[in-house]
Amino acid sequence: MSFKSRRDLLNRIALAGTGFLLVPRAWNQERKPEVSSFDLSLLDDWLTPNDLFFVRDHFPAPAVLTEKWKLSVGGAVGSPVEIPYEELARLRRKSLAVTLECAENPAGGGMVGHAEWGGVSVAEILEQAKPEPNAPFVRLRGADGYTRTIPAAKALQPDVLLALTMNGERLPAAHGFPVRAVIAGWYGMDSVKWLQSIEVLRQEEQTAAAAAYRRLRSRLGGPRDAGPIAAMEVKSVFSRPLDGAILQGRRFTVRGAAWAGERQVRAVEVSTDGGRSWAGARFSQGQPAPRPYAWTHWEYDWKIPGQGFYKLACRATDESGRVQPPERDTDRTDDYERNSIEIVKVSVV
Repeated sequence: MSFKSRRDLLNRIALAGTGFLLVPRAWNQERKPEVSSFDLSLLDDWLTPNDLFFVRDHFPAPAVLTEKWKLSVGGAVGSPVEIPYEELARLRRKSLAVTLECAENPAGGGMVGHAEWGGVSVAEILEQAKPEPNAPFVRLRGADGYTRTIPAAKALQPDVLLALTMNGERLPAAHGFPVRAVIAGWYGMDSVKWLQSIEVLRQEEQTAAAAAYRRLRSRLGGPRDAGPIAAMEVKSVFSRPLDGAILQGRRFTVRGAAWAGERQVRAVEVSTDGGRSWAGARFSQGQPAPRPYAWTHWEYDWKIPGQGFYKLACRATDESGRVQPPERDTDRTDDYERNSIEIVKVSVV
């Protein structure tokens, strides 16, 4: 590795004790945040393979070493702590199956995946630091500079994890190695990758980062802030057939997945006439039963009446009665929570 200036060399020395590997600035500027989607036609197993899991980065991914890595917990706490990777890895772990979806994922989009995450409860780490009772927010900071602030009440839930493994393997670099947050039931932007610090706050921060991911509704004179994006909406997607598919025969098993964030999916329905009529789908056999945080696979045996052009639609309902809307709320001016019903157009010959 070469350095263009004395400043680059000093930066390298200054970061030597942090566990983060500095790369030459010119090379780093050439890197771009990674964005990739899961091909839903490959939806066969309950768990999404690590190499197929979607990626949505906000900044270029950092290179992180475990030898010097420490998680710092501070802010409005009675006992700030620093936990080396080796110590965190020795703590009691729990595994949790969680579906993560990008808040910008469109209807039928593949920026969603499901994995078995293994790690330590954030609540267990926060308890060591003794948060002040009048500090209702927690800020998560990644080594790439990305931050998210969430309510302390959510951070202290037992199913919010510091994940070290993904589908039984060491956390891949693209998914936050060595440690990432997994905020079960919430959109993926809060599950900060390459986690570096947790800071307890007495008040919600007023920064550009905090202003991101909020519901915006139209009004005279400009958009109106309608609150933060947080818990995932109920949603379903097709995996087969694909949009534009040409089908043969008079029987076809329509397949897909549905999820509902902190709630579990209660039912999935399929329409073969563009939403005019609906029939119940079944949850796929051999797959785990619907549960909170996790998607469930579904199937529908379509008896095709004849040749022609068809519009298929799917919609999910969760245990609280929330149903996917037929269309996006026209009052929304943001790009988030796009859970309207997906339409797939097919031809039958």
